[in-house]
Amino acid sequence: MHNAFLGVKPAVIEWRQYDSEKHQWLEAPKEQLQSKTSQIAPYSPAFDDIYFNPQDGIAESTHVFLEGNDLKQRFSRIEQDSKHIDFNIFETGFGTGLNFLLTAQLWQQTVSKDSQAHLHYWSVEQFPINPNDLKQIYRVLGVESDVSQSVIRHYPDALPGVHKVQIGDNITLHLVFYALDKALKELALPDNFSFNAWFLDGFAPSKNPDMWVKGLLHFMALHSDRDTTLSTFTVAAALRKPLPHYGFEIQKRPGFGRKREMLTARFTDKELSTPKPTLASDYIKPRKHPTKVAIIGAGLSGCSLAHKLHQEGIEAHLFDSKGVCAGASNMPSLVALPVMSIDHNAYSQLTFHGFQHLKNYLSQYHELTYSELAHQLHNQKYSQHHLEQYQEVYSAQTWEQDEAWFQFESLTVGDTDITGLKVPALQVNGKAFCQQLVQELPKDQLHLNTEVESLDSLSDFDHVIIANGYQSAHFSVNTRSLPHTAPMRGQLTTLKNPIHHRTPINHDGHIAHYNNQLVIGATFETSDDDSIQRENSRHNIQKVNQRFGFEFTEKDIAAEHPGIRATSYDRFPFCGYFEQAGEQTLWLNYGFGARGLCFSILCADVIVSAMLNRPSPLPKTLLSRISPLRVA
Repeated sequence: MHNAFLGVKPAVIEWRQYDSEKHQWLEAPKEQLQSKTSQIAPYSPAFDDIYFNPQDGIAESTHVFLEGNDLKQRFSRIEQDSKHIDFNIFETGFGTGLNFLLTAQLWQQTVSKDSQAHLHYWSVEQFPINPNDLKQIYRVLGVESDVSQSVIRHYPDALPGVHKVQIGDNITLHLVFYALDKALKELALPDNFSFNAWFLDGFAPSKNPDMWVKGLLHFMALHSDRDTTLSTFTVAAALRKPLPHYGFEIQKRPGFGRKREMLTARFTDKELSTPKPTLASDYIKPRKHPTKVAIIGAGLSGCSLAHKLHQEGIEAHLFDSKGVCAGASNMPSLVALPVMSIDHNAYSQLTFHGFQHLKNYLSQYHELTYSELAHQLHNQKYSQHHLEQYQEVYSAQTWEQDEAWFQFESLTVGDTDITGLKVPALQVNGKAFCQQLVQELPKDQLHLNTEVESLDSLSDFDHVIIANGYQSAHFSVNTRSLPHTAPMRGQLTTLKNPIHHRTPINHDGHIAHYNNQLVIGATFETSDDDSIQRENSRHNIQKVNQRFGFEFTEKDIAAEHPGIRATSYDRFPFCGYFEQAGEQTLWLNYGFGARGLCFSILCADVIVSAMLNRPSPLPKTLLSRISPLRVA
């Protein structure tokens, strides 16, 4: 089977002990792993090298990377400055995370918690280490701390992309799971974005030449300024000789231990060609800073945007012709689950990113979440053979979870014994979810029962976001037509009868519980008629009766919930910049189809990051797939 995850796969770790007589790394006795010791080290058989110096890995990392970039002095200046400063570090090779832990520790010791400064640590890793191994490594090194626990607890699965891990109020870890050359092409960084320090810490060039590609130096020069520094343990000619050509003044310093020399450098200046523009370029272009933003549509997408903008201190006004969560978002049970595919294609990647952003948000509000897993059954779309393939490929990329994701489980639903694949999922009540998002929004910024038909009525807003789903087709803009979506009608049905099995089930429909009642559906039909249709409920009942042997009838119906989904031609949402109309910037955020809950938080983050000229949370390939300009 071809590699479905862009070369990203879990690292294989062995524990080795150095035999000074044989000059070899030999397998370490298991008993040595049970306590802190300086005699053993994690070893990569793939690269025939150890991850850190077993004699004093902490001292070596401190000497080469923290002292090599003068971080203590620079962090001290930041603390004294008392300004809002982002300090960005880029590392090639996260490995065990030791450099990050030491950097975060120094930051906490030097910069106060109430400082406006923020440490952003970016690290590329193609072969992430299992968190269980990380836990063992940190114990052996003696670096266990609140930060290391947070890394282990929130360490992302081995899936390609940019994974944001919030470590503290002013420390963010950005784990970039790609091969290095892929990472350099996929990171969506604004043209004027600079890193303050570079940690070049892949395995040695002779062991892993892919971590020292020429494109790295060009990327570094594009994203450095006159205060940017660099440090690395190697003085190999393959790196040392071309660095001056890319604007770095190099300096050799004493190395650590048996290594006689190491290399540091400071960026001066360099004229370089910029990457060829793509659809992703619109997400990283400088924009006028938003001061007053209008959001048209108060469903999942609009409420998520209002929440994110309000968090950033930006005045956000929410307009809706009805009310908060009055359309398709207003469902008793919404279930978000990522889409699996054998090749982990672009759509699957997007849904997994969306799911993770949603999960991060809901981790703050556990009372909103009714379930954190679902059971996927074989159906018309996915055969049992498909599910077995999904189980094989995804279980190999995910760490051990309490619920053992991507494992088959025997269930009894009604009187039917079935086998379901356990997948990560999040279930919420649509109304409660939206109301939580806008809870802190000032009341005078909620414009409900207000119809907005054109931009002319919003002339005092510098940014406008259209987020009203299928109704966007009725909106008038100045110069061009908005991307078209097809209205896809769906109706859920609530039954009075609960069943013993409580987690959501995905078959040729959905089964979930809410308020001790059963929610089933939903239908799919091309229509913009949002009236209740009893025939749809009869269809929902017929499907679950046939699949599970129930005997539900119309008498069991407690409520019916119609809604209209906006579906794009390729299933990808329209999320991003659309056009500039004079001083006003227009953005689109709709076309989520049946993935409204899954995409809502992610798309809000994407748009607000673009507005504020920040690195995008999505890679360039996926930004191009969701660009509203892809249909131009």
